[in-house]
Amino acid sequence: MFKIRTPLISDLKKLLQLNSSSINLKTLNTQSASNQLFYTIQNFIPPNLRFLPSIHIAVEGENILGFVILKCSSKPNNCWQIDEVFVLDENRNSGIGEELVRYVLSVYGSHGIEHFLAEVDSENFPALSLFHQCGFRRYAKVYLYEREINPKELESIKQLDKDFLIRPQINNDLNEILKVELSSIPPDLRPALGHSKDYFKQKKNGIVLIDKSRDLIVGWGNIETFENNNHFIELITNQGWTHLYEPFLNTLISNINFNNNPQKIKVKAIDYITDLTEILTKSGFLQSEVKELLVRTIWQKAKERKTKSAKFAVPRIAPT
Repeated sequence: MFKIRTPLISDLKKLLQLNSSSINLKTLNTQSASNQLFYTIQNFIPPNLRFLPSIHIAVEGENILGFVILKCSSKPNNCWQIDEVFVLDENRNSGIGEELVRYVLSVYGSHGIEHFLAEVDSENFPALSLFHQCGFRRYAKVYLYEREINPKELESIKQLDKDFLIRPQINNDLNEILKVELSSIPPDLRPALGHSKDYFKQKKNGIVLIDKSRDLIVGWGNIETFENNNHFIELITNQGWTHLYEPFLNTLISNINFNNNPQKIKVKAIDYITDLTEILTKSGFLQSEVKELLVRTIWQKAKERKTKSAKFAVPRIAPT
């Protein structure tokens, strides 16, 4: 019989050995003494005050059977994202993964968390089945588009005209960036999918798009550069400026240092932003990855109003 608990310091090394290929585990930096302390006492820290992802493990005796990792996606929206559910091969199909997910839904839901997200590869049918069994429903598809671009192509692509400019984001931009993102999300999806300020603040290469005539931020983008000439781009525009997706994307690409060599560009797009997906297809980008964006909402019970009674249980009578 297994149980679910937070990891001890001795468990953290075992976790890395269990799943050495896990990107999420590597980025948790479990070697840091302060992080190790956080993971072991995370149950004593309210979810809204946690600054690192949370880990919960399924154990039987001293053996770790699996784990779940989740992190805060949006504090204002009480939204957390389940980054990974892992179960050892020999323990799969025994209900451990489902119990891990139901555990965090119950524990974090009791702390007032209302929305839970998960991004699952569209071809990962066991994972999709697991989340569906736990009450998650598909909200959107997340696409990664990919294309190799030659620096000579930059001479002919359409970029932003003189009425618009881009610059690095600053902390004072965060409120306006949040407005831009909310504008790009359908109203019924905003409670679950809107990010927090911290999400954009952590994007060290964030760029804002400004309409000079209105002195207004109307778009946001971010470029991450990796090894082997790989670059990952995210971008959004305000609902009234979706016609800028093509020149905005091209301007971001033009700001990449090509060093006279072809560069591989990946762009993230969500299916409800149809203008961006159409531009990417038109520009020769090909879908390289498709993920299902799943959401589970925990409905909080409304506090019952206390009925007011008259003193000494005598009914109130209107004056005549």
